[in-house]
Amino acid sequence: MEIGAKITSLRRQLGMTQKDLADKAGIAQATISRIERGVLRQPKLDVLKHLAEALLVTVDYLTDRTEEMSESDVVDADPRAKAIFRGYQSLEEEDKTALSIFVHYLQSQRNRRRDKKEEEKA
Repeated sequence: MEIGAKITSLRRQLGMTQKDLADKAGIAQATISRIERGVLRQPKLDVLKHLAEALLVTVDYLTDRTEEMSESDVVDADPRAKAIFRGYQSLEEEDKTALSIFVHYLQSQRNRRRDKKEEEKA
């Protein structure tokens, strides 16, 4: 996937506008627009680092050096994941099982919403 399309997709998944991303990454909105439209195909490393941090991914993921983020990449890139992981470590087994069930529930809800949107498009 082209870097511009990947940034657009990630930004939308996070419910961000270009302006939101620009503000969070400390990058001009025009730069983000140029990247997303494919006008700027090879942003500088510092721009990529700021975008990756704002989009909660790694630079390797943004630049297609890796197709998927490893668990450690997710934890390293997303402060929320770090907090969840730290909290998970202190849970008792029963609570870890309950958390796992809840995560599966959230995933199924997300899949239902996605499927509903696809049905509406058809």
